[in-house]
Amino acid sequence: MSYLSKRLMDGEVVVREARIHGIVYLPAVAVVVLGGAACLYLSQLDADAQNASKALAIVLGLYALYLALRGYVRRAAARFYVTNRRVLIRLGLFRQRSVELLLTQIEGITVQQGMLGRLFGYGTVVVEGTGGDHDPFRFIGRPEDFRLAVQEQIEAHARNLAAPSRDIPGRPADRYAELSRLDDLRQRGVLTEAEFQNEKRRLLGAP
Repeated sequence: MSYLSKRLMDGEVVVREARIHGIVYLPAVAVVVLGGAACLYLSQLDADAQNASKALAIVLGLYALYLALRGYVRRAAARFYVTNRRVLIRLGLFRQRSVELLLTQIEGITVQQGMLGRLFGYGTVVVEGTGGDHDPFRFIGRPEDFRLAVQEQIEAHARNLAAPSRDIPGRPADRYAELSRLDDLRQRGVLTEAEFQNEKRRLLGAP
């Protein structure tokens, strides 16, 4: 969480975290299983085949280790967060890439799952933002829960914006304090310009 703690705004909390599914280790497991079966078969033949099985075991063992390490790095370097204000995604270990989308910038979020994905609980998540970023993020564990968390936070954000003002009539100081708070949210990117203007007109009683 050290990566995220430096990027959270005041009042921002994490409501959901997702990771790459352990299915990324499947290639390494497949090499071990198939290679082990091949080496076992060769070890039951003549001396030349037995020597070949030993060499094959070493080569396949190293390749399986490489695949396992690649899967580990991929899992360790990718994080997907949903907060009460944004969706934050971090990818890469040495060459990092960060994606941050405000809830107001999200146009849609889709989940793609094949038969194996539904069986083992992983899938591809596509977050569609106003900036045109529709990149697929593959092998996400429990993608439906991640999508649901995003949708719930978008709805909660919309309800907060639509909530009636608690200002007391005849207390302009309260109204100006609320305007100041909304302006601060706009400057920090939580509110869009259109949302700020709508709230401003509502507070001032403008048509």
